[in-house]
Amino acid sequence: MCGIAGIFALDPSRAASRDDLQRMIATMPHRGPDARGTVCCAPHVGLGHVRLSILDLRPESNQPFELDNGDYVISYNGEIFNYIELRAELESAGHSFRTSSDTEVLLRAYQEWGPAAVQRFNGMWAFAIYDRRQDLLFCSRDRFGVKPFVYAVDQGRVLIASEAKALLAIAPHLARPNYDSLSRLLRASVGARLEATCFEGIRRLLPAHHLIVSRAGVRTERYWNYPTDRDDSLSFEDAAEGLSEQLEDSLRLRMRSDVPVGITLSGGVDSSSIACLVHKIHPALLDTFTASFPGEPFDEAPRAEALANHLGMRPHLVPAQPDDFLATLRQVVRHLEAPIHTPAVLPLWFIMRAAKERVTVVLEGQGADELLAGYDTNFALAATDRALRGNLFGAAREIGWELRRVGAKRAVLLAGRALGPEWSHRLFRRSRGDEQVYLGPLRDGPQDEPAGSVALGGDRLNASLVRQHAGRLVDLLHYGDAISMAHSIESRLPFLDYRLIEYCCRMPGDFKYRDGHGKAVLKQAVRQIVPAEVLTPRKKLGFVVPIGRWFREQPERTVDPVLRSAVCRRRGLFDPERLDQTLALHARGRVDLSNNIYRWIITELWFQEFIDR
Repeated sequence: MCGIAGIFALDPSRAASRDDLQRMIATMPHRGPDARGTVCCAPHVGLGHVRLSILDLRPESNQPFELDNGDYVISYNGEIFNYIELRAELESAGHSFRTSSDTEVLLRAYQEWGPAAVQRFNGMWAFAIYDRRQDLLFCSRDRFGVKPFVYAVDQGRVLIASEAKALLAIAPHLARPNYDSLSRLLRASVGARLEATCFEGIRRLLPAHHLIVSRAGVRTERYWNYPTDRDDSLSFEDAAEGLSEQLEDSLRLRMRSDVPVGITLSGGVDSSSIACLVHKIHPALLDTFTASFPGEPFDEAPRAEALANHLGMRPHLVPAQPDDFLATLRQVVRHLEAPIHTPAVLPLWFIMRAAKERVTVVLEGQGADELLAGYDTNFALAATDRALRGNLFGAAREIGWELRRVGAKRAVLLAGRALGPEWSHRLFRRSRGDEQVYLGPLRDGPQDEPAGSVALGGDRLNASLVRQHAGRLVDLLHYGDAISMAHSIESRLPFLDYRLIEYCCRMPGDFKYRDGHGKAVLKQAVRQIVPAEVLTPRKKLGFVVPIGRWFREQPERTVDPVLRSAVCRRRGLFDPERLDQTLALHARGRVDLSNNIYRWIITELWFQEFIDR
């Protein structure tokens, strides 16, 4: 888990400067506190690296890492969890190794199999390999976008890095706002799933894609996609047993580490399943970390603490209310490099900061909601699938469960969100009354079409889950990586093992959402080891942050210094009359407009941090 940087000069008159590489990696000390290095692989190519040591802690495994006197050089961020198995395969093919790192395995795999090597990798990665024999830079990003990769083609050079800050260090003119990307984030929460970043001249390499750079130019290609076939031969019980085996093996691989491992633990099914399975296969005294909001009705810390004690682990409850809201948010923005729409980044910030005092690796439950129908909106698609297959009783049953659980108005809103964003936006406005501030029409990205428009084998729910996985999950992974790495923590995600994902994609949607609740097959898979009270259906909370109250009770410490500042007003991003109207409505407490206010605050802070500087 590290930070990468690189330069490839397309223009023969330009060279790759070691000084430029050093300036690039100097912006990412948090990603690599243990070592840093640069190498000019050729006059026109250079790579830089900062290292967070996880496997084989010796200096021999530092990067950039070279093979065959510089014929192959790599700068790599991530982990290949099945590196031990791959090493054995490569040794049988005649390769020898001088380290016990996954880095050397990755590079030898490329040497043996070329770009096809990534098909064998089980892990998370963003890397660049300079292949001197072909004079090209072969870059790759993992299947689901866990690890970041940004690049720019600028003044005859291709610049690559883990973070935009590294590119801006040697090309500050790239700090131009991309207003289209900013609009998508503000209006529709669409961000890291798209190629475009918030900087006009900087792009992302998309998940499951390669970037190949040579003197001929730059091209990208996709190397993996979600399966589209469905296995109807599986019974629900067999599917649950298979899922249990897949998740257990995913955890075995992700427990490989030469540094301490901990768990981020909420009171929910996903992280609780991970904790219980870890206890089963590796019954050591691990640390768990939970965001705590003492006195709040949504505080899940007591449930998480009870489970940790039950498993014989060490629970750590982390207060998640910042002493200085704006100072913390400025730090968050600096690492996110984008005005991320959700305040859930704040409790995660404090969890990772606390975890760093005890561990270097954490296991997290991210990815299960999108894979196994954990969101409330999925009920509408589950009911639709049943109705279209002639099971009207099953469809009515799902609708009835949801009506009893959340009420008619909420159920209609959830159905709208599932069936189309424009419809849900109109319903949302009507349900809140005329005082709801209108943000304008939603502008949807290419992966945000209505969920029912594409189906895998006629299974609308599964089709929607694939879009959620390839869409909103990528946005969540972006902030998860940024905040964990801000504190030099490696986050590992057992639900993102590609074998497990392919297995779940082939299950019927009925196995994932049934009887008014999602993750049915997961609950069946872990019911023997997870306490019944954890599996009991209840309202999904996630990371709830009481920003509405903070904005209302402490505007002088949260809202006014940013949105009422002269700098913000001069910038002209927001209509001042509408902004003041929104702040006044929220302050009176008649309607909660905190999400709008939060997005405006974090957008202004992004401009101050990256554009004004």
